[in-house]
Amino acid sequence: MNINMNDIFDFYENRIKCHVESVNYFADLLGYHFPEHDGDKIIEPIRTGYAYVFYNKYHKNFHLTDDMVALCKDAQNIHHKHASHHVEAYKDVKDIPDVHLYEIVSDWASANFEQINIIKEQDALYLQPWFNKEMSNLGWTKHQMDIIQKSFDIFDKQTDKNKVKAIWQPLLEKADL
Repeated sequence: MNINMNDIFDFYENRIKCHVESVNYFADLLGYHFPEHDGDKIIEPIRTGYAYVFYNKYHKNFHLTDDMVALCKDAQNIHHKHASHHVEAYKDVKDIPDVHLYEIVSDWASANFEQINIIKEQDALYLQPWFNKEMSNLGWTKHQMDIIQKSFDIFDKQTDKNKVKAIWQPLLEKADL
């Protein structure tokens, strides 16, 4: 399947807009707002790798080559090491300031919602089980664990799934799932 790169980039940029709006939906539940979230994802070398992978997630007939997958892994490593809303940006999770932790948990919630409710990834875990499996053993302080758990509780009790789905709807209209 031969797709014009401009179409891939346009779709990807729309996906970023939906993701940032979704992150901020969850952040707003916690009393925060992060309008600059993922601003580096539209800059090379991060842009192209992520664009391929997300185009693939929403267009099942678009197949990734090994080079595309490698490019995405490189982009992901760069983004995660430099973005303050990823634990990989810190030598120790204990160094994460509270404000960045709120952005981190909002990002987790948005990504998790997208995986389960939008693209319906078969192997996706819900937020709490995912955290327990992937992140709980990183050496969080009691204070940080309190922030994480209270955030998850707020997300569980206050998330209006229809509102979050509406955030993603414009992207779904351009998808081939």
